[in-house]
Amino acid sequence: MTPISRRLTNSSGFTLVELLVVILIIGILAAVGLGTFLHQRAKGEDAQAKVFAATAEKALVVWQSDHGTYDGAAPADLIRIEGSLELARGLAVSGDDHSFKVSVDSPAGAQGGGTYTIERADDGTMTRTCTHPGKGSCAGSPDAQGNSW
Repeated sequence: MTPISRRLTNSSGFTLVELLVVILIIGILAAVGLGTFLHQRAKGEDAQAKVFAATAEKALVVWQSDHGTYDGAAPADLIRIEGSLELARGLAVSGDDHSFKVSVDSPAGAQGGGTYTIERADDGTMTRTCTHPGKGSCAGSPDAQGNSW
């Protein structure tokens, strides 16, 4: 018998049915895993926006200790205090003598929580909110203190 005819008559290997079953199992596992990882990128980008918002809050407290007020602080002033804020998207700040509001846009946009905001009221209470409840890292409903993140 020649090597070619031995190879053609050899019964070792996988049948078409066995290969199709393996492909089907891999497809089912991929479908189950895809649901778990689908929104992870948006959550990661939201986490970045939250970190920038918290960093901007701390920089604004430094600004207030130097100037005696939260009024007059601009994003450029916060960037001079904390250089990493230069990477924050849509950094906005406003304030008066006793209260302030800082916000940062998430790179995830509408897929994520949108804009993350930290607000200090006149009485010193802090509230953390986001513009797209239930998406990305933004909670579906605020907690008892009004925080969404």
